[in-house]
Amino acid sequence: MRITTLAGVVLASSMSVLAHGNWQTPEGAAAEKSPLKPSPDVLKQGRGTYVTNCQKCHGPEGKGDGPDSDPRMPAADLTDGFRAELNPDGVLYYRIFNGKPPVMPAFKSSLTKDQIWPVVEYIKSIRK
Repeated sequence: MRITTLAGVVLASSMSVLAHGNWQTPEGAAAEKSPLKPSPDVLKQGRGTYVTNCQKCHGPEGKGDGPDSDPRMPAADLTDGFRAELNPDGVLYYRIFNGKPPVMPAFKSSLTKDQIWPVVEYIKSIRK
């Protein structure tokens, strides 16, 4: 496998995966758009999944202040509008899907694609 580093981004050519830190996102993830519209039902479903799986670290309002958030490496403040540019739909999806072990668990074995996309829409709805 050929590894190339460019401005802190590691490109692993045989895997077609971009790794920034420990985040794993497929090539083209930044261009991937959510297949859902942020309807009340989608946001309700996303919030429910968020409360069950994400709130313990990211907190009830998404500010990164949940009881399981490590104070030395706190969970991301999902309400920070600055993150929108860094985490477009596809990147946000794959960050949830693959996690960033050991800091953030991967949800690919416990949530389906149809459960993750509503969470993406919910997170987008709580950004400032």
